[in-house]
Amino acid sequence: MARLIYKSIPYPAHLKLVRLDAEWQICFQGRGKLDGRPILAWLRKGDGAFFCEVGKENQVEDMPDIDRPNFFGDKFVHAIDETDANGKRTGSLAGANCAMAATAAFHALLPRYRNRRIILRDGSRIMLVAKDGKIED
Repeated sequence: MARLIYKSIPYPAHLKLVRLDAEWQICFQGRGKLDGRPILAWLRKGDGAFFCEVGKENQVEDMPDIDRPNFFGDKFVHAIDETDANGKRTGSLAGANCAMAATAAFHALLPRYRNRRIILRDGSRIMLVAKDGKIED
């Protein structure tokens, strides 16, 4: 049902998904002053409250649209991505609609990407993280 409603009411182009540390917000940009200096800031859509300065965020993504059914536009429910040290996605490695198949693929990719940081996610929820070939807690 939510998908049907979403198709008839697309998100405005000025709204973005913004991540600061581990928190995601739907935001828009606005100009203002912080400590007496002019800034460009990300403001939360719901209440227009300050979220962070533009350029200080960890990641910015376009809002999903009809052609991008999942959080990052993945073809599968579960995705395996390569990320940098800050958690920003740098590449997509694999995916599956079944959690067991995605977990198996994640473990199969560990030796090949042992010098990199990879994650297994279910949409925006991170299920597993591996760095230096070892799964982190």
